[in-house]
Amino acid sequence: MAKRNLRIVRDHPLLGICEYCNMQFSCGLMPIEAAKDDIQERFNAHECEQQDFAQDAARITKKATKD
Repeated sequence: MAKRNLRIVRDHPLLGICEYCNMQFSCGLMPIEAAKDDIQERFNAHECEQQDFAQDAARITKKATKD
């Protein structure tokens, strides 16, 4: 699996995104440090489910040629 990174994209409410699978993590807790800790904890616990676009393209092509 590729290395995952958490990127904070908005400060209020705090929003972070996993750069590998684009899963979003948000938190409206104050103070901001508590919100960052909460998002980091949930990011560390999640498992990426990277979508395989090649399989999607094959499925769409197969469906289109079937009709």
